[in-house]
This record gives sequence, C-alpha cells and structure tokens, in this order.
Amino acid sequence: MISNRKSSHLVVLISMLLFCIGCEHRPLEDMVPAGNLFLRVYFDENIRNVTYGFYDDTKKRPEYHSPQMMRVVFCDEINGRVVTERYLSESGKDERGYYIQGLVSVPDGRYNMMAYNFDTKETRIESENNYSSMRAYTAPLSESEVKRIFSTRNENSDINEVICRQPDHLFVARMEGVEVHTSQEAGPPDTIVSESGLSPVAESIVKTYYLQFNVKGVEYVRSAVALISGMAGSKMMYNGEMVEDDVASIYFGLNNGKEKNRAAEPGVEEEVAVAYASFNTFGKLAHTEGFIEIAFEFNTIYNTVQTETFRVTDMFETDVVKEKQWIIIDKVIEIVPPDDVEVVGGGMAPGVSDWVEIESAITI
Repeated sequence: MISNRKSSHLVVLISMLLFCIGCEHRPLEDMVPAGNLFLRVYFDENIRNVTYGFYDDTKKRPEYHSPQMMRVVFCDEINGRVVTERYLSESGKDERGYYIQGLVSVPDGRYNMMAYNFDTKETRIESENNYSSMRAYTAPLSESEVKRIFSTRNENSDINEVICRQPDHLFVARMEGVEVHTSQEAGPPDTIVSESGLSPVAESIVKTYYLQFNVKGVEYVRSAVALISGMAGSKMMYNGEMVEDDVASIYFGLNNGKEKNRAAEPGVEEEVAVAYASFNTFGKLAHTEGFIEIAFEFNTIYNTVQTETFRVTDMFETDVVKEKQWIIIDKVIEIVPPDDVEVVGGGMAPGVSDWVEIESAITI
C-alpha cells in the first residue's frame, strides 16, 4: 500500500515527465512578446589617424576601444520627442564588421530612429530626449582648472575662446521615417533595416588630426602641451553638422619622438627631435574668421616655461589637411635654457625618450 505522501510525489513525477515529453524546444529568439523588434547596428571603425591612415606607424597611436553600449531612441516624427528608448550591449563581429544588437519594444507608428554609443568619457549629450535637438559637446574647463593647469598666457594672441576638452569618438546611426507595424502574436521579431535592406551603420561624428613638428634642445623639456583654436565646440546629432556659433579651443598633450631627425636646413648639423600628437575635434568651423592658431607650451627641467605660437589657417585649406588630416609644421622650435644656466652636453637632463607626458593645457 502506497502512502498518501508517496502517492503525491508519484503524481508530480509523472506529470513532469509527460510535460517534458510534450514540450517542443525552440530557440529563444523565435518566441518573443508581441511588439518587439530586432535591431543590429554596425560600427564603421575606419577612423583616420586612429585605426588607419596614420602618418607614421612607428609613432604612438591614440588609444581606441570598440563601443560596448548603445542607446537607441525612437522619436515622434512630428515633434521629435522620444517615444521609447533601449540600451543594448550584446556585441559581435561578422563579415560586415563589429556590431551591437538587441530587442527593442516599439508601439506601432512612424518614427525617426537614432542610435549612438553610450560609453564615452568626455563627450556629453544635451537635449537627449528630442531627435532634432540632441547635441554632442564636451565640457569647458572651469576657472579653477584654468588657474591650476595653465602656467602661462601668450599675450600676443588675439583669440579668447572657451577652452574645451577633447571629444571621444561618438558613433551615430540614423533612420528617418521608420514605420513600425508589429505582430500581435508572439513569434520571430521583425528586423529593423534601412531602405537598402541592410542593418544601419553608425559612423563617428568626431575627427582625429595628426600634428607634428621638430624641436631642437628637446633634452631640456620635461613636458609639453598644445592648444588649437577655431574648432567646433559641438555638433548636432540628427544631421552631424557643427554648431556654427559654438567656437572652442581644444587642448591636448604632446608626445616625444623616440628617434632624432636632422634639421631640414642645409648645413645645419644640430639634431632635432620629433614632437607629435593626435587630437580629437568636432571639426574646423567653415566660417572661422581671422585665423587658427596652435600654441605650444614647454615646461623645462629648469622650471621655466617657453611658449611658441603658429598660425595655421592656410594649412587647413591644403589637400593634405583636408584629405589626410595631417598638420605637419615645417618649423624647428628651439628650446632655450635660461641665461644663468651653464649647459655642458646636457648633463643629467632627460633625453627625448624620457619626456614626461602630462594632460595639461595653455591659453592663447
């Protein structure tokens, strides 16, 4: 005779067995709640002077990592307001490149869709809940940062712009007039694609320029920074255009070249070292009036500061800058020790390979 407790256990066991036998195993993506769509966004990671097109492959490249998180918004086509949003982080790679994908829940309707990476350190988003107002920018330096970081001012400059941090690469994908008609039954989700039938591609709205010049007496330099004026302080995300009345100066650190090159002038025997940098910007404003300056500040081992300024407005009209984003200054900057210091073969001064790199800035 089977006890009531054993009987109950037997019934449960038989029920579970019958359930498993009658259960049909299907992939998870084949059965999703009604109203969900599948979205995959590819990233165009061909970034000049970052992943390709570098001036000199022996030089230090900018640090770059593929995006790890993406924000997707579907906005009302008329007023631009965000109707629904989703953060996606499932990533992969195939023959088309790197992508981030996931499911998004969108009510039936007609929308403008935007997707962008949400893991930037310096690049910020303003008006993030309206399609036509979203603006990418970087924060300006505060007054206390200016006083703490800047060690000198170049009084010869006529420029007085807001000094901003460099933007991170912001990848943006857009699709306008997206019509959503989801199924009312659970099943395979519809895939959001462009008019060509392909998944959308996100491209960076930030440019990376490469800068190089020569320095004589680099053994007297402890650290160096630079500042370029006439740059765009922000960009609108829905069309990728620079905000014309938002003018900024961008600051960045300089790298020391490990090898030494001969000065270009005939008969000059002194060796000069290469100083270089890669810097990010939303771009050079088309209407920039007057001129564009690049200022360099060198902090020497003698606790002195030397500042040099170059106007490079005309260089931005050359093919090499327009097409390759290379700013090669054909000048030799000479670092001059103080008059009361006796220089004997450099002494214990650090060589170019020992140049300390810091994140600092100057005003021009």
